[in-house]
Amino acid sequence: DALAEAACELMKDYKGIYCMESFDPRCIAWLRKNRPQIIRGQLTENFVANKQSPLPMILKLILTLQLENFLVRPDFVAHRFADRKTLSMFLVRKLWGAQGVTWTLKTQEEHDAAVSEGYLPIFEGYRP
Repeated sequence: DALAEAACELMKDYKGIYCMESFDPRCIAWLRKNRPQIIRGQLTENFVANKQSPLPMILKLILTLQLENFLVRPDFVAHRFADRKTLSMFLVRKLWGAQGVTWTLKTQEEHDAAVSEGYLPIFEGYRP
């Protein structure tokens, strides 16, 4: 709660359009409840395959399958580019109608693939 509230405090005087996103679904749930006007996104990846993640396996599985999203209700789901073709991402996009976003694209080829699949791109290190 404190993190999401602090982020909102930092943005309170910003006049442009923005969104907030987090890997932590608790932050997204807080935004939904307390700042529903802010566009919110759930960052995700295949946590089960991420050997560097210190999370317990049950939490990795819940987050990978995006089981928390029925409570969180993000406006969009931002998926790691390499992990975008999962059943859970398909269900989130098709059944819940969430906008798919993919991160972090490093090449024009990745950008083109993401856009052709209907994803909004988050890119780094090049100009599309």
